Amino acid sequence: MGSIEQSKRTHPLKKPKGHKPPVPRWSLKLPDSVTHIYTLYVGVQCHRGNTVARNKAERAIDSLLDDNSSHGRIMDTFRVTNGFDLEDSKVWVLYWTTKEGLETATKALDLQRLWNGLGGNKQDVGLWSEHFTTPIERLETNYSRLDHKPGLAQFPNTTQPPHETTAYWGAGRDRIPASAHDLFPTAKDAQSPSTIPRGVGERLTGTNYANMCHIRSGQWWEKCDDEERLAYEDNLQTTLMQGMNYLWQHPEETGTIGLRFLQNLDGNGAPIKETCGAGFHRNWADLERWSSRHPSHLAIFNGAMKHAKRFGEDRKFMTWHEVSILREGDAAFEYVNCDPRTGVMRWVELERETLQSS
Repeated sequence: MGSIEQSKRTHPLKKPKGHKPPVPRWSLKLPDSVTHIYTLYVGVQCHRGNTVARNKAERAIDSLLDDNSSHGRIMDTFRVTNGFDLEDSKVWVLYWTTKEGLETATKALDLQRLWNGLGGNKQDVGLWSEHFTTPIERLETNYSRLDHKPGLAQFPNTTQPPHETTAYWGAGRDRIPASAHDLFPTAKDAQSPSTIPRGVGERLTGTNYANMCHIRSGQWWEKCDDEERLAYEDNLQTTLMQGMNYLWQHPEETGTIGLRFLQNLDGNGAPIKETCGAGFHRNWADLERWSSRHPSHLAIFNGAMKHAKRFGEDRKFMTWHEVSILREGDAAFEYVNCDPRTGVMRWVELERETLQSS
């Protein structure tokens, strides 16, 4: 990611003098030619149990994304298990390092046209997309292991240098290059809609206010032996989900506005031992406050440290995350016939239009 010398910073690092992290951590360094990351999430929901209609929509999106796989994109697929969406919805995430890749994909998807093409079953399907642009200086990454290349780390010609801006409160902010000169203040227009949208029967579109955050935070235990797998699944995973549930149950307090928990899928659509939380937060300060002060996150942090100490360098369990601090207007949201619990619908003012039922 690169760093800025202390003497050249407007805002000093939070890193304590002489700090040495108790466990090693790595970040992601993209090629010098890459100035922005372009990210697209797409989802399909099922209403009234009509999985036949949902499966038809999923196949259509798979086909469209396969036909537009140029521009060097990488892609992961998931099922929703918890959070601000409908359980078992399928989700795709795609990343590019060129604007052309994102523009080509969103043009090909054309969600309203795709929804209308479902015919008589369209009322039982919801389609959504959330995409955003991240300048590299507003991107922050952190990896606990190098055994696996998740998310952005799948891009070719990247490296993962070690760093020491970890294991102290404020480390995440220190890892964002733009934090040297920007405090990412909360936008004055970061207000929830006056009325919750109906969602079903509507198309909602809009964009983000300044300094909204997106986070994808992953867990991978595919290569763990049985002892370590059980240690994660029976202990640390439970602690993690308690923290996630606190975010979902206290969205106003924590600034959680569009967070889903996702089960990763393999190339055949089967679940693997990998998950992630992915979604939006009102601003960095809210996310930072929860992670640095609240018992639910402290339990996750301490549990991860305990796991690392127990299994040492032989461990295979890996955590990682990538965070984007978005400039105003750098995200676009579209929800077609979606449940009002979906994504940012309850938390961001969006334009609404009624869909034609036939």
